[in-house]
Amino acid sequence: MGMESVLSIGERLQKLLEKAEKEAKAKLAEAQKRAEDMVSEAKAESERRRSVVQRGTGIDELIQEAEERARKEAEKKMEEYEARAEALKKIPKGKMEEAVVFVLKEVLPE
Repeated sequence: MGMESVLSIGERLQKLLEKAEKEAKAKLAEAQKRAEDMVSEAKAESERRRSVVQRGTGIDELIQEAEERARKEAEKKMEEYEARAEALKKIPKGKMEEAVVFVLKEVLPE
């Protein structure tokens, strides 16, 4: 490999490195911007809620929001429990009886 070839490879590597640094800086700036936006939105929402509570108005709205979140969480849990119940129903009866007998032997004194 000649000297020109080595220099050419070095120049290409330098350009690639510079390009990668620019891309990394751009991604970092974008991530920082998104993080700042998220923090700003959270602060604005927090300030809105604080002012609503201080004024004494909108409490019903906050309660409704909390109730809606609780209802959605309850529905999600109910679906999970129903899925678990269905899975338990699919366990063969013999296995279930063995498990019950085992638990009873472990729990109850002889």
